[in-house]
Amino acid sequence: MSDASPRVIFVNRVYWPSTEATAQLLTDLAEGLAAGGWSIHVIAAGDTSTQHNGVTIHRTGAGEHHRGMISRALNYRRFLRATRRKLAGLVRPGDLVVAMTDPPMLGAAVVREATARGAQVIHWIQDIYPEIASVHFGPLAGFILTPLKINRNAAWLGARASVALGEDMAQALALNGVPRERIFLIPNWAPRELHVPASAKAIAERRDQWGFGGKFVVAYSGNLGRVHEFATILDAAEQLKGDDRIVFIFIGRGARFTEVATLARRRGLDNIRLLPPEPREGLAASLAAADAHLVTLRPDYARLVYPSKLAGVLAAGRPVLFVGPPHGDIAQLLKQENCGAAFAPGDAAAMAETIGRWRAEPGLPVRLGANARTAYERRFTFAAALDRWEELLRSFAGRP
Repeated sequence: MSDASPRVIFVNRVYWPSTEATAQLLTDLAEGLAAGGWSIHVIAAGDTSTQHNGVTIHRTGAGEHHRGMISRALNYRRFLRATRRKLAGLVRPGDLVVAMTDPPMLGAAVVREATARGAQVIHWIQDIYPEIASVHFGPLAGFILTPLKINRNAAWLGARASVALGEDMAQALALNGVPRERIFLIPNWAPRELHVPASAKAIAERRDQWGFGGKFVVAYSGNLGRVHEFATILDAAEQLKGDDRIVFIFIGRGARFTEVATLARRRGLDNIRLLPPEPREGLAASLAAADAHLVTLRPDYARLVYPSKLAGVLAAGRPVLFVGPPHGDIAQLLKQENCGAAFAPGDAAAMAETIGRWRAEPGLPVRLGANARTAYERRFTFAAALDRWEELLRSFAGRP
């Protein structure tokens, strides 16, 4: 891109060196675009504005961290106010402003400020609020949050484009009035470190570190969040606890980590192990050291989020055991690519049977894993996502 090309200003609460999922995604994309000659700016929480790998980072002064719901809400509010001030001083006509969804309602706070100064806005939607809160807290919350939904819809309609992660999410945007021609599908990618598969030596060392020897390892790696389904996994583990050749591991933390740990202990599921989160530099070996991976999504969140861990599992070349909507994006992908199995929530018997069969027929998960790697290379590489983002940004560059 030439110096005369418009700048791209990304807005998100977290950015490098944060290790939160949206921070890692944004860091990858911002640095990839900067390396391609784009003028990239990022507005994020923190104290010291700086430059890093070609990206100019504007810190708002509002902290990234919070404790408790009230503290979190206050922190979000401070960040949104500070973001508007940063935009007022930074945006100029012709800029492209890309708003992510951390914190919730960020896009609504960005659109008016950016468009008033002649910029074009693109929403990069990772999850859909306030509907997520409505599902979590119930119908009364949905009624109370209706004004937020109205503002959010106005922000979507006031933007030039919205980027959704999958077809289910795109349908949610369309149902809320966003014209299909303004909805673009660009899936999130696997962490760039996973593009080169882990070596056999690294995999063997990680399995030795875990102490699982020749066991068949079924792993859940990543955030144990409210949108995920765990009852089916626990039930399947209970059905398989008499088979000491199979072990389930949970690698990560999250809002439901304590719940899962407590239930596993109460039910005497000694075939479940809980491990700390894996640093990004060790992720390739950690993912590949499992024989199969669990991905879950509660059906009532089907159109509101897209589990980001899926891309990493596919990159690691391991088959997927998915619990969630049987006709949703992920279930359909597994069927199309023949790289795993999907189960409706509650169908623990089928999951247990599948895991047992995969353990007894080791060639089967290996073949499914090879298909998973092929699916990654076709759909979820960073290079492919970067190309699609550049195509999208170029399509709006220089337009009023």
